[in-house]
Amino acid sequence: MPRYSSRFIILLIALAILSACGPAGEATPPAMDEAAAPVTPIVTALPSASSFNLETPVPGSFDPGSVQDIDLTAYPIMPAVTDHAIALYRAGLADHHNPRVFSKIGDCMTAASAFLTPFGADNFDLGDYGELQAVLDYFGGIPARGEGFTLDSFANPGLATASGFNAASVLDPTWIDPNWCQPNESPLACEYRVSRPGLAIIMFGTNDVFYLEAADFDYYLRNVVLKTIQSGVVPVLSTFPGRPEYPEKSILFNQIIVRIAENYDLPLINLWLALQKLPNQGVDTTETIHLTVPGDGNTGILDDEHLQAGYTYRNLITLQALDVLRQGLGMIAG
Repeated sequence: MPRYSSRFIILLIALAILSACGPAGEATPPAMDEAAAPVTPIVTALPSASSFNLETPVPGSFDPGSVQDIDLTAYPIMPAVTDHAIALYRAGLADHHNPRVFSKIGDCMTAASAFLTPFGADNFDLGDYGELQAVLDYFGGIPARGEGFTLDSFANPGLATASGFNAASVLDPTWIDPNWCQPNESPLACEYRVSRPGLAIIMFGTNDVFYLEAADFDYYLRNVVLKTIQSGVVPVLSTFPGRPEYPEKSILFNQIIVRIAENYDLPLINLWLALQKLPNQGVDTTETIHLTVPGDGNTGILDDEHLQAGYTYRNLITLQALDVLRQGLGMIAG
């Protein structure tokens, strides 16, 4: 499969801007210019880093045959607490990361107010999932940034998530928030410096299937993962909802996500599989780039009716995944 230059990717964006993950006419961040964001050498001080596949990603090295054997239905919805995740979590604690803060990394489906924010605004009802109150108690009410910031991880929109982002643009300093970020700092690096999180929930794919080829997606997502590891943050990868107009490419890109999680021995949330039970797999077919919301707009009510909506169901799956990680990593409120 051919690999296109960043200039060609930017041209595609300019020609197809209305297909961006966001309101019509909204500008979409272009893919990162590789020369603008060199990969930092691996931090060898991380516990057991040499035991894991942490080599620097190489542009154009993706082998399509490496993912052909991946059956997305064979991977569990909930993440496993891997050896590498444990090592990274302990390294983060030693480096004064806050285990009660998590970052959101992604595009419009992560930046949307429908994703997790009701749980940071006391606008939710756990219904039959009362056991998840422990997750809300652990991560809730803890400011996700410093300098007088009051929003917790559920309500925080994040500095490395935005409508239009893809796996390349989150590495590009062009798209930083100047109120929080330093010049020449990428949105991803800014988020980790400002928030010092223990975990990062990472989901890309919705925009990537439109703008990137498989080799580019593999390269950029590996860079995102490596930068996260180098920052002492546990990456929690997630498969993404398929785009109806790109069914085969959506499967391929999700296979890439799974393979990267395996290569780096990281937790994986199989959201793609979880959404298969919902009408239209939880995707709003009038837009194809967003999940559905309940009729009343409240994605924090976890009853049968509201859980038929894609965003509400993603919220449930994410809370359950955070609970698995909280317990498996031994996170203790203090």
